[in-house]
Amino acid sequence: MDTSSFEHIVRIQFNALMMTVIKCTVKSRNRQFARRSEREILFCELSDTKLLEHGTTDDYSCDYISFEVLNYTIQVSNEKLAVALHQLSKKQRDVILLRYFQSMSDQEIAELYHVSHSAVYRRRSNGLKKLKTLLKERN
Repeated sequence: MDTSSFEHIVRIQFNALMMTVIKCTVKSRNRQFARRSEREILFCELSDTKLLEHGTTDDYSCDYISFEVLNYTIQVSNEKLAVALHQLSKKQRDVILLRYFQSMSDQEIAELYHVSHSAVYRRRSNGLKKLKTLLKERN
């Protein structure tokens, strides 16, 4: 057997081996795609509630309007509400922001500002009335 025929046989054997490897790899990838397609769902097929469960939203500081109240930075995402809050007096705005965005009671706010509980209640109730009229005007 001469060298050229031996090399030819080795090439044929190598090509056959490579064809077997390629066929097995293709079969393996096809099985993998089939298994994956059984588990995966397209985004367009998901219901809105499922999208909300698995999704997330990015929050950026430019999406909020910030208010400084004492040592707190309170961010309001609703632009109409933020504009209306700016039109309130500082005392009314501060009481409303602390009450509804920091979940403080009237008594806690009164202690922070060194005023009576009834003063905080008046500021809050008058501020809410004014806020309600301002928001109605905007709509």
